[in-house]
Amino acid sequence: MNIFYAPPSQITESVIELTGQEAIHATKALRYSQGDAITVVDGVGGWYEGEVSFIAKETVQIAVQHTRRKEQQQPRLTLAMGIIKKRDRLEFAVEKAVELGVQEIILFQGQHSVKQNVRTDRLESIILSAMKQSLQSWLPKLTICRSLKEVTNGLSNCRYVVAHQEGEKFTTNKFLRDTSASVQYVLFVGPEGGLSEQEVSCLKEKEAQLIKLNSNRLRAETAVVSFLSLFRT
Repeated sequence: MNIFYAPPSQITESVIELTGQEAIHATKALRYSQGDAITVVDGVGGWYEGEVSFIAKETVQIAVQHTRRKEQQQPRLTLAMGIIKKRDRLEFAVEKAVELGVQEIILFQGQHSVKQNVRTDRLESIILSAMKQSLQSWLPKLTICRSLKEVTNGLSNCRYVVAHQEGEKFTTNKFLRDTSASVQYVLFVGPEGGLSEQEVSCLKEKEAQLIKLNSNRLRAETAVVSFLSLFRT
């Protein structure tokens, strides 16, 4: 099954317009034609089923036939990850985080991160693709921060959980017994070399819970998959 993305500004009760790469992908790569059934999501929970009614060079119009709304997965999860050096591993972590149902991804320059520029346009494209591939209708938000402190300053009413080798063993019942919509978990994963002692102290001051994901030391991108899998069963 293929789904396509159109922001709410391109959707009315009766018509959806795909433009740019979404339109090109539908008509050139997947060979959709007039009259074909098609599914579109809007990134904020909307799921639309319709029929292709018009095709131009970089535009596809869709006649809406059925509309439904999907609620966000609970508990709400934000991944806060220290930027890692190897771009392919960072992109892998972002892609798998989306597939596993994270609602927001925050990448920060950790004290052990190697300073480098992050291509937000490329990551946003990966996020969009992963959302569609995993048949979700909520598009995760991407934020880039200059430090862990900037991350925590921008958050409120959250429960912080930190992947750390010296943490306690994860207990599902302890963390997931409260899955109400008001609860948001922020899952912290450090870069290569992990979080610094100063960063860990900062999180402890915020009453963060440190948990050990595995008896073996994991790469950052592996830790992301392991961590999120604990919360998405």
